[in-house]
Amino acid sequence: MKQGRSKQRGMSLWGVLAAVFGVLIVFWIAIEVAPEYLTATTVQKCVEDAKVAGGSNFSTVQQRFDSCLTTNGIRDLSYKDLTPKGSAVTIAWTRKLSIVGNISLLLEFEAQAPK
Repeated sequence: MKQGRSKQRGMSLWGVLAAVFGVLIVFWIAIEVAPEYLTATTVQKCVEDAKVAGGSNFSTVQQRFDSCLTTNGIRDLSYKDLTPKGSAVTIAWTRKLSIVGNISLLLEFEAQAPK
């Protein structure tokens, strides 16, 4: 009776290393991107709060928005970046995150407060 070799099951060492490397890359990019999305949600809330507080007076909306940005420590944006669109108020901005060498991520954000 011949005894055959049992087939190997599971991943090889190289497979495990490749999987760990892939997970680390995804984790690293998530750590770089997450603060930008937290800032975007804060800016969205500031735009909405400023629009509610300022009503239809655009200069009041700008003042409230600037106050909210200052309170939350956001120095990259200002009230001058707000643009009126009809009765709504919007702000758009981009962020370029350098990942490795000449590899970068370009993130585009837009926050809008409806009527």
